[in-house]
Amino acid sequence: KPVIPALWEVKCLYEKVKLSWYNGTINPCPGLYQPIRGTSFIIYDNPCILCVESLKSHGRIRFYRDGKC
Repeated sequence: KPVIPALWEVKCLYEKVKLSWYNGTINPCPGLYQPIRGTSFIIYDNPCILCVESLKSHGRIRFYRDGKC
């Protein structure tokens, strides 16, 4: 029986920043490579990038699981 991972919340240090207007890519943690998968099924290089994408999407994109698919 397959195990369905629980959805976890990534603590975002940038919660008070409104980024929904920004269409580019930001990496606030350069040099950190820690693959992480979001609920958008995109693999981000690190939790910082996922955090920014979550802010840009008004919370629709969230943490799904660590690592690559």
